[in-house]
Amino acid sequence: MTDQQVPDQSTDAVLAGYKRVTKELFSQLLTTFQALLPAEKAAQFGAISDELKTLIDAKLDSVAQSGGAPTKDTRRNRFLLRLVLSRLSHLFAGNKAILPRSLTEGIDTYLKKAFGPIIYDELNNEADQILWNLHTGDDRELWDSINKNPPVRRFVDTIFIRILFRFENFANGKKTFITIVDRTMQDKSNFSFTEDHFFSVFEAMFSDLWGEAQNEGQRVRWDFLFGDGTSARLIEILKLGLARWLKRKTGGSVLAGRRANPARREDAGR
Repeated sequence: MTDQQVPDQSTDAVLAGYKRVTKELFSQLLTTFQALLPAEKAAQFGAISDELKTLIDAKLDSVAQSGGAPTKDTRRNRFLLRLVLSRLSHLFAGNKAILPRSLTEGIDTYLKKAFGPIIYDELNNEADQILWNLHTGDDRELWDSINKNPPVRRFVDTIFIRILFRFENFANGKKTFITIVDRTMQDKSNFSFTEDHFFSVFEAMFSDLWGEAQNEGQRVRWDFLFGDGTSARLIEILKLGLARWLKRKTGGSVLAGRRANPARREDAGR
């Protein structure tokens, strides 16, 4: 078939397909998440999901008006890795890099082993939709776009929180992470991944969540989405993983102080 014989799909049809697929995937994600909640909270989340769907419709219309749907790069399919690495790229790129690029393979291997193929694919699909709709290649621009869009920021936080929960038993979680990443980096570049490297990676990945955790509304949201007491659990994990960062940042006052107040009164004492 010559170039002249190839059927030309209209721009309107492409945009309509893009909008339909994106809305369907987003609706499936909301429905799946809602089904995991208790009945009372599922009803409350239903109202929130309606608001999110309205925002997504507005975003899709904006994309259409600005010149059309972004084109996916089919050569790249590790979207979860891309999202995580957007927090870590300064560690292995640029003049201040402290790790080789084999860190990327180490992180991807860890994510696959930590979540298993089914959950990994689920998170990868969520990251795919986030990156596709934001369609920016620069890490700084990516996070500027994420932070300017509250619904997107909430979904991104959810992905990072699911990773963070792998460190709830912190000593074992840290050991597992170091073992997997070190083995991969040794194989790829003969580089030893140490505990100091681990804390640098942890700080880069999760320090933003510490800032989020200082907001009472955000703590209430986490407890609503993940169950009562979640915000307190996350704060305890962050205190351990960010201990060095917090000491540099505050002189140790946060760690020396009392345990952070949970978001809700009923969580007190847990």
